[in-house]
Amino acid sequence: MNTIKDIKALGTSQHLKPKIVGKISWSPVPGLIFINVPTQNEDPYMTVFKLKLDKPLQFCRGQGVLN
Repeated sequence: MNTIKDIKALGTSQHLKPKIVGKISWSPVPGLIFINVPTQNEDPYMTVFKLKLDKPLQFCRGQGVLN
């Protein structure tokens, strides 16, 4: 339910751009967020992202039900 202001893979200085799909302008359902990670920023075991959001984290649970 939040707007992403910034995304970084920890351990790097590169800022990443999200791609939002399935978002309908009139619906409160947020859609899906994809983050393309350049191979030079991938960790061989686990890549961790730091997200800066517009406000405290808020989830969309169920089929359009906001909590």
